Amino acid sequence: MLALSRVERIGNMGLFKLSPKVVSMMEEDSLTPESLSLAANEGTIVPRCGYDDISGWMDEARSNMRKWAIDGIRLTTANSPDYPDSLKAIGQAPYFLYSKGDVSPLSRQNVAIVGTRKPSDEGRRQARSIGSKLAGIGIGVVSGLALGCDTAGHEGALDGGGYTCAVLAHGLDMVAPASNSDLARRILESGGALVSEHPPGMKPIGRNFVLRNRIQSGLSTHVLVIETTTTGGTMHTARFASEQGKPIGVLEFPEGMSESDFALAIEGIDTQLGGEKLSSVSQVESFVTAPLEEE
Repeated sequence: MLALSRVERIGNMGLFKLSPKVVSMMEEDSLTPESLSLAANEGTIVPRCGYDDISGWMDEARSNMRKWAIDGIRLTTANSPDYPDSLKAIGQAPYFLYSKGDVSPLSRQNVAIVGTRKPSDEGRRQARSIGSKLAGIGIGVVSGLALGCDTAGHEGALDGGGYTCAVLAHGLDMVAPASNSDLARRILESGGALVSEHPPGMKPIGRNFVLRNRIQSGLSTHVLVIETTTTGGTMHTARFASEQGKPIGVLEFPEGMSESDFALAIEGIDTQLGGEKLSSVSQVESFVTAPLEEE
């Protein structure tokens, strides 16, 4: 599948489409570079790849996977039994999921704690407190390892001795921001995980941070917005959550404890995305433990 991902214009959707054919080839013991190239070129007038291309890409993939394994990086595909079911269920699910650490708790309940990189003191305190509270009742925390609210949410989960997973927008051979390298290490040492849809070597680029947000919400049963502006990246996560049918909670602080831009975003999430305003840790606990409505 890594070799097929190198074929021009295959893309993520193409990998999902070709995947059943590849599985059938494996079951029939007929999987060869030639059979893969025939599958990749099916329906095309001008071939997109040849036998030699696929063969070379397969050799390269084997070499890369050996190197990734040495670095503790594991590759899972959407066909794998340990690929999170919650992620497979969303639109635009990534075919590949790279991980470090333990991803098995992602099959249990996890809540995304997201928000601005520049929260108020109260927002930072609340994110950490809520992360710790969730850990205490056995709920994992998913976030993006960014500065501000993400960092506080991860740290709260660690404070409470719970599970936390960081979704990165680049390859797992690096940590961005570099200042959170120690936090990433602590997450792994605590039994948590780092995950990404991107292979090692992929650098941080703007559009991937937006796309990363769909994975944060996809891995979570609920999304909790701490603080954000109307144009902040967190709004992308809230919109993805709305599209995925995930309950969205948004913190509402007493007047004067949060910036006016944050208050505008709260109203937008409430009125446009069906979010629920929450003003205390106890309300957050009730929000994430309430039975989910059947679709």
